[in-house]
Amino acid sequence: MEIILYITGGIALLALGWLFIAIAKAVSAIKPYLDEVRGDLAQMVTAVNEVKAEVLPILGNVNQITSHVSEITGNVEKQLIHVHETIEDALDIVRGTLDDVERLKDQVVATVEGPVTLMRDATGGALGAILTGLKIVRRFTGKKKV
Repeated sequence: MEIILYITGGIALLALGWLFIAIAKAVSAIKPYLDEVRGDLAQMVTAVNEVKAEVLPILGNVNQITSHVSEITGNVEKQLIHVHETIEDALDIVRGTLDDVERLKDQVVATVEGPVTLMRDATGGALGAILTGLKIVRRFTGKKKV
């Protein structure tokens, strides 16, 4: 029984040795590929570093330009707000002036319409109103009829 155990142990050791040898052969067969991949990775890292060295200043410039554009648009926005307020103030003044003109027109119409209506009623027509109006004006101005 001991011999069977020794034989089985020997076979297990041989199988284990054969496994290690197979693993070593597989690793040695893969090693050139791993070296090639390592070289490719080193080239990629170098290329990425070169691109990074070129792109970082551009990104810095873009950030600077964006900052300037934001500043300019902020200033333009403030100026547009002031222009809008100035236009609103000017429109308020124009509206007030138009209201004043309308009120003055109504007062002039009321002032002229009253005496003209009175003369028309008194004289019986438009021609009579005009003649009566001229007579009244001559009396006030002191001119004699020629």
